[in-house]
Amino acid sequence: MATLYVLFINIGFNLNNMLFSIISLLQTAGTTVDPQAVQQQQQAANKVAEEGVPMLTIMMKGGFVMGLLALCLLIAIYFIVERFIYINNRAKIDYNLVSSIRDNLKENRYDSAYQLCSRTNTAQGQMMATGLNLLGANLREIESAMETRANIELSAMEGNLSYLSLIARTAPMLGFVGTIWGVINIFYTVAQVGGLEIGAIADGLYIKLVTSFSGLLVGIIAFIGYQMFMRRIDKFAERLQEQSLQLMELLTKANH
Repeated sequence: MATLYVLFINIGFNLNNMLFSIISLLQTAGTTVDPQAVQQQQQAANKVAEEGVPMLTIMMKGGFVMGLLALCLLIAIYFIVERFIYINNRAKIDYNLVSSIRDNLKENRYDSAYQLCSRTNTAQGQMMATGLNLLGANLREIESAMETRANIELSAMEGNLSYLSLIARTAPMLGFVGTIWGVINIFYTVAQVGGLEIGAIADGLYIKLVTSFSGLLVGIIAFIGYQMFMRRIDKFAERLQEQSLQLMELLTKANH
């Protein structure tokens, strides 16, 4: 994911270079200035400043690229919500669970300890149930089985995060495709009208900018969601390892 930062920087540089090139062409076009037209443009600019920029209308002008980016945004939001619910339910640590297991083992109620863990619908509960189910076997086998179960649970938490990573990488690139399409539209229009006029190139210019902005925004949302979930899973893995060590201590005493 570190390459995503490089991608964002490269896109930003490319956008700036193309924008400055277009502005330079306009400045050197040598077009005559009509005072009445300048006054009309100033009035129109003041009206836009008062009413605000119609963002929804502008984004609708983005064409098929904006449709793809909107689909990416919906998919990213879906997986962010879906992963939040799943991880929030499975990545819970019950610090009283080990104490309850200890009490059951002291009274030789092994089945009760196992049932307690198996009914706990969390990664911690299922990992400990795996260890208790093998009580009496070699401790290395128990530890290996618990580690395998923990890895399965962690992999399940990371399951759909790859889609967020994919969107975080591709959304800015889709925005850049819209940028290229906007630039092509600008110069095609210029070729058709036979001259450089701001009205002729305005559509392509803001389509270029809005698709790039939207692509970066969608990519950032997906990237933040991905990083937040990965950080939470990493922290949970550390706490799960601590719980595993505590259970192994109990099982070692129980075997003796």
